[in-house]
Amino acid sequence: MRFLARFLLTVIAALSFTPAALAAEGESAHVKARLVAESTSVPEGGQVRLVLEHTPAEGWHTYWVNAGDAGLPTRISWSLPDGMTADTPAWPAPKMLPTLGLNSFGYDGRTSAVIIVTNKSGLAAGETLPIRARVNFLVCETQCIPETLEVSTRLTVGPAKPGPDAGVVAKAAAALPQAANITGTIALNNGKAELGFKAGDEAAREALARPQGAYFFPVQEKMLSAQAPQVLDMGADGFALRTQPGAPALPEGPLQGVLALGDKAYNITLIRAGLPAGTYGLGAAPAPELASGGLFVAMGLAFLGGLILNLMPCVFPVLSMKLLALSRAGHDTKLARTESLVYGAGAILSFMVLAGLLQLAQGAGASLGWGFQLQSPYVVAALAVVMLLVALNMSGVFHIGSSLQGVGAGAFDQKRPLLSAFLTGVLAVVVAAPCTAPFMATAIGVALAQGGLTGFAIFAALGVGFALPIVLLTFLVTLVPGFAKVLPKPGEWMNRLKIALSLLMYGAALWLVWVFAQQVQMMGVWLLILAFAAIVVAVLPIRAIPKMIKAGILGAGLVLALGAGALPPVERSAGDPADAAQTPHTTFSVRKLTELRAAGRPVLVDLTAAWCVTCKVNERLVLQTKDVADALKATGTAYMVGDWTNQDAEISRYLQLYGRSGVPLYVYYGGGNAEPKVLPQMLDKAAIIRMLKDGAKTL
Repeated sequence: MRFLARFLLTVIAALSFTPAALAAEGESAHVKARLVAESTSVPEGGQVRLVLEHTPAEGWHTYWVNAGDAGLPTRISWSLPDGMTADTPAWPAPKMLPTLGLNSFGYDGRTSAVIIVTNKSGLAAGETLPIRARVNFLVCETQCIPETLEVSTRLTVGPAKPGPDAGVVAKAAAALPQAANITGTIALNNGKAELGFKAGDEAAREALARPQGAYFFPVQEKMLSAQAPQVLDMGADGFALRTQPGAPALPEGPLQGVLALGDKAYNITLIRAGLPAGTYGLGAAPAPELASGGLFVAMGLAFLGGLILNLMPCVFPVLSMKLLALSRAGHDTKLARTESLVYGAGAILSFMVLAGLLQLAQGAGASLGWGFQLQSPYVVAALAVVMLLVALNMSGVFHIGSSLQGVGAGAFDQKRPLLSAFLTGVLAVVVAAPCTAPFMATAIGVALAQGGLTGFAIFAALGVGFALPIVLLTFLVTLVPGFAKVLPKPGEWMNRLKIALSLLMYGAALWLVWVFAQQVQMMGVWLLILAFAAIVVAVLPIRAIPKMIKAGILGAGLVLALGAGALPPVERSAGDPADAAQTPHTTFSVRKLTELRAAGRPVLVDLTAAWCVTCKVNERLVLQTKDVADALKATGTAYMVGDWTNQDAEISRYLQLYGRSGVPLYVYYGGGNAEPKVLPQMLDKAAIIRMLKDGAKTL
């Protein structure tokens, strides 16, 4: 009889089982919910993940396990077969929900809790496991209403296999707070609760690299005040949050919580201890201000930065090639317009490629930033050779024609003008990378932080801004008769102009040799100079040297140039950064910076690089002047110089703290532990001196 009853129940369950019956939805006045499973079956002794998905009505919200100032957490009562158990639900990180002056923790949209159930029912394969749950919500708008609904699902005993909702469960699990090698501490100090978060490995260090907007949600009620802000203080190896405790004493036992960092969240266990070294001392870096509009504001900033980038010194040599081509625009209008568009396409595409390379490098764990290519001595040596060849071609030393299109030197050759124009756009972007212009830093920082299509869109806007002046000027010359009449007719003056502009290219080649000297030992510099000599001999119109010999000399010169980049990096003594400034300074170190901050001293941080032309202009006109040196001394301000000519992980992390991807970065910390202030990329001497004097008044 028992067998017959069980058989009849199994038949009835099988007949009533349809995919629609797998999960029964529940609904109350203001909440809809459903219960789904990742598998339609679970073996005896095995486990399966369920998801309780609920969505409050528009304008209403439910609560997390710690509701904050007001509210009640969601409660689940299970009805399970004998021997089956359900673990405590795992919830995603909550939001802060301010209501009527109170601050609660909860959810105002679709939310998924993950529950693991274990089957120790003893039922045989193929038998049904009915699962039901009664869910009690407190759902609130301006008023709060307790509501109850029921959800259910059915499983069978058997080997686990993905069900129709496996993707829903996997997505919900991926959205849960993750584990990380982060040491968490908490202590009461002068009436404040101090929470420290220190990275235990490189992965955790990357997780803590951008702490702006960090917030810790405690699991225990009354542990921290929900209304009090959590004030960020950064350090070398992590950061601290200071806030008001929720009670005079902290709760007993280990303290659990969720640390929210942007779109990431981590489960943290806090131990009772003071702030670890390296988790405080720098203050809170201001986050990039994009206001409303987000992506569109960032694209606008990138576009303006690209426009201004044309005025930066590092771009002048390459733009001179296009300006020379422009001089004939009034006399070959169709070709000139086409060339300008192709040049713009080369520039925009190059910015997009840079965006892709930076995103790939970040995905692989590398800390590359704007101008990263010039941190490689191989690239610097290659660019120096390119600039030399272009200069020799422009000054009339040789005329190879289309064989030099690959280095942009054929910008004045009529055989392949479009290819030449495209490669000139590429070359312009490559040499523009050492420069940053106003508005660019914030936009690029946002692009790299957001990544994906957002990053590509911002870099595309930067490319359009960079290419637009030449394109627009060309079209004005060719479409407005008055412009064309102003231009002189082609003649000998163009050759003289070409020779004059070649001096800019020679200067660019020498500058790159100087940058190279900051990266490799002196033997490498001599090898690069020897490579230059070989290249010059190879291209000079010396008839006594056979063409095959010249080709061999040219090849040897190119090999020497690249081989020079393989030599060991230049050795620097402590306290002696590249291009040491005349103004007394110390080498940048986050640990030293926190020590100076702890002592209450004002600090001016200068992150620079030998290849950063903007940095060198600021140093020459402002930072290395006697007036600024005197102001630093008179105010007791420590001047710290960080050299990013070669890749430096500590400087890269510091740049990330401020949402930046490249240099220059100037940060001023006033006396008395004042909050940091990010300075403009183009410095004004009078403003710097006034800032130093004002900042010292707090001492």
